[in-house]
Amino acid sequence: MLPEYSAVLLRYGEIGIKSRQTRRRMVSLLVKHVETALKEAGVSFSCTRTDFGRIYVETTEAVRVSQVASRVFGVVSVSPVVVIDSNLDTILDVGSAMAAASFTRGRSFAVRASRVGTHAYSSQDIRERLGERILEKLADFDLRVDLRSPAQVVEVEVRDEFAYVFGETLPGVGGMPMGSQGKVVCLISSGLDSPVAAYKAMKRGCIPVFVTFDNIPYADEACSGVAVKQAAKLAEYVHDYQVKVYVVPHGTDLADIVSHAPYRMTCLYCKRNMLRMAREIAMLEKADALVTGEIIGEQASQTSRNLRAIGGAICDYPVLRPCIGDDKVDIEHLAAAIGTYQFASEGLSCCTLPPKYPVVTADIDKVNEAEKGLDLSILKTQVSQARVVFLKEKS
Repeated sequence: MLPEYSAVLLRYGEIGIKSRQTRRRMVSLLVKHVETALKEAGVSFSCTRTDFGRIYVETTEAVRVSQVASRVFGVVSVSPVVVIDSNLDTILDVGSAMAAASFTRGRSFAVRASRVGTHAYSSQDIRERLGERILEKLADFDLRVDLRSPAQVVEVEVRDEFAYVFGETLPGVGGMPMGSQGKVVCLISSGLDSPVAAYKAMKRGCIPVFVTFDNIPYADEACSGVAVKQAAKLAEYVHDYQVKVYVVPHGTDLADIVSHAPYRMTCLYCKRNMLRMAREIAMLEKADALVTGEIIGEQASQTSRNLRAIGGAICDYPVLRPCIGDDKVDIEHLAAAIGTYQFASEGLSCCTLPPKYPVVTADIDKVNEAEKGLDLSILKTQVSQARVVFLKEKS
């Protein structure tokens, strides 16, 4: 009879190649976020511990722990494991029992093993003897060994006095633990691209502060609500930090643009103003950068020349564009995976101002010259009027 899973093995990737001091700090952050995520999900566990590049969560709810932990940034993969002593006979008994309980007739299989510590057997001994035991025990299953791309696997990790046996590995979201970098202000809309860009920045360890712009009277009032929903979905990936979204009124400065700027450049001035308002919020929040969802060439305002014109509105904060080289299908796939795709159809009429024939190769000097007629003092007033929605309090 196969013993029940009693722990979950969590693996991290890039963290492991950092310096000892940085690695220790990041692993500590990762453990903290995993514990918080489990508590928020109401999943019970007795303890977490780290050992030789691994994190173990001891629990009687291994499947649920695996599901929750796999969505914590920094976790590369997870495996529910049976924890046993490192006696070779015990390993052979449990490994073959796992194969008998999960293997399918006529399929290929492999045994994978690694070992840390001093033992009377090697990793190769485990692979050979457990493979022989499985073939013997399941002789009528018509199994065949395939070390390259097996359909079924039994894996064994031996760590000193304990061994961990498992047959399933689930992918995690990967990346770096949140908080390993500073705050970033993420401009988010009701569309597909900006939530994905925010997610990518978060995945690299950045703490998000969301900002969306309410374009009334030039947009449906539901659009900013959809953006807040997108931010709320992304907040599910944040643990141990407060999450909020600034809803900034954008109508007054848009009216100023319509009245005083060249019509074909409307979108350029709109985006320049959004960056300026996001910069004001970055200063309030002590953030390090701004994050936008622009993809080069995806819209008229996102040509290489126009991106230069837009980015020139600010100079003291970097504008990060994590999606800049993605194809639209890449964005759609990731949006579906992280749960924001479902909102894309809810905000179809978010601005009535884009010109039919917009400028695609903006002249920077002309952009700056025409902008002298705009009242940029409006922007600080709008930021001061922003509505702040708290999506998650600090744990």
